Amino acid sequence: MKLTDYYDKWIVTYKKNNVRPVTYQKYIMTGRSLKKIEPKCDITNIDRGMYQELINRYAETHEHLTTMDFHRQIRACVLDAVDEGIITRDFTRRVQIGGKPKHKKPKKFLEEDEAKLFIADLNINTKELNWDHFLLLLINTGLRYAEGLALTPNDFDFDNRTIDVNKSYDYKTKCEENRFQRTKNASSNRTISLDLKTAWTLRPIIEKLNPTEPIFPYWYKGRHAAIHNSLLNDLIERHCDNVGIEKVTVHGLRHTHASLLIAKKVSIQAVAKRLGHANTITTQSTYIHLLKTTMKEANEKIDSILVNM
Repeated sequence: MKLTDYYDKWIVTYKKNNVRPVTYQKYIMTGRSLKKIEPKCDITNIDRGMYQELINRYAETHEHLTTMDFHRQIRACVLDAVDEGIITRDFTRRVQIGGKPKHKKPKKFLEEDEAKLFIADLNINTKELNWDHFLLLLINTGLRYAEGLALTPNDFDFDNRTIDVNKSYDYKTKCEENRFQRTKNASSNRTISLDLKTAWTLRPIIEKLNPTEPIFPYWYKGRHAAIHNSLLNDLIERHCDNVGIEKVTVHGLRHTHASLLIAKKVSIQAVAKRLGHANTITTQSTYIHLLKTTMKEANEKIDSILVNM
């Protein structure tokens, strides 16, 4: 059996109904790349050297992290082939992962003064919904992009100023029907508080909309439309240019929200829960640069307490 044939069968059997649609699309893309690089090789004839050459060829046109993801998905398939007795050895073991040098990454988050300038430039003092309202929502809640797109009016409790995050939105795949999907993980299902200014801004607009339809996609296209993040990234860039700050991405608004909370001494447990992280380890690893500063300040405070005892 060809490696590509086994891989295609494997993702249908083990991944199709067990991972989110967006994740499944990544497995499909790996399969397509595999067909381009090694379309005919029999899985029983591949050795470590051949697999290393396969990875090297992929790495010629992809960055290191992308190459690592490509390898991990193939390796998971190969390990199952070993378990099933189709092959006797794991030829992916101890492979060396290369890749092109990283491109310069965009700025990860806005500083507090930059965030204030960004928000001030948003066109939110209007009775008509627009994408700036969406940007305001993301930067003031820390929602994931797909979580924000999935929100319906029913998810807002303006009296208590809370949002019920209970679903996500498939904004990538080609379909014209319902794009609602489950959240990233169980911890992503959460209720978060909404600040007074954002609630006051959004309430008169949102409360008059269809209560069960996704607010922003439905306003934009009148249906469950694909809303690629490039649309929002371009808008964010224009606002950043307007106020003379370095641009961030739409995901950077989530990082901005979390970074501001940590800088203001909100506990890492509270930040993790608000972001929908499965545990604080994810939060700590993402915002370690800020936590080091917080820990230094905490140690200085401890020293000042103990010296006076």
